[in-house]
Amino acid sequence: MKNNILAGILGILFLADLIFISREGWHELRFFTKPLLVPVIAAIYLSTKGQKTPVNPFFFAGLIFSFLGDTLLLFKWAFLPGLGSFLLAHVLYIISFIRLKTANRYGYLPFILVYLGFLLYFLHPYLHEMEVPVIVYGITISTMAYFSLCTQNKWLIPGAVLFVVSDSLLAFNLFVSYTAIMEQVVMATYVAAQFFLVRGIISSRQV
Repeated sequence: MKNNILAGILGILFLADLIFISREGWHELRFFTKPLLVPVIAAIYLSTKGQKTPVNPFFFAGLIFSFLGDTLLLFKWAFLPGLGSFLLAHVLYIISFIRLKTANRYGYLPFILVYLGFLLYFLHPYLHEMEVPVIVYGITISTMAYFSLCTQNKWLIPGAVLFVVSDSLLAFNLFVSYTAIMEQVVMATYVAAQFFLVRGIISSRQV
């Protein structure tokens, strides 16, 4: 019952955020929606995971840094701190995945490397002074995607893939060409990614 209420709140916040993105001059209202999305997802995680097994401290810390990243990225001057917060979130997610029962999936590495190479090659002309931070971030999220594959978890894998899609589209929107529709797609894939990752960690037996 509690999770149903939280899911309803998440849906309302998400839809409101999409509306605020689409309306010119309404972006300031996202200060009341975007920073609350991950805390609600974290509440779903805590209310479910704690009933079965202890909370995964690394994963929960990753959610906290995701919240900080969401909040900081609302300010233009805080882009690098926001990027750093998400970088730390992905590092913590990687640690969480490694601590689960894993199996090597080296066969997927070529695909991940091709994705990373294509992304950086495509963005290179637009990055300028942001090239090094974006390269480091791209390597980190690609590593996160690989270790999600190693878990063989039916929720963690699509969650990580959606995170990669969301961040790739976000980079295009920030550095190449911005559209409100693209930002809505970024948020849709991002919220789905975080929700799937939570479902994956909940479904796992280890912390």
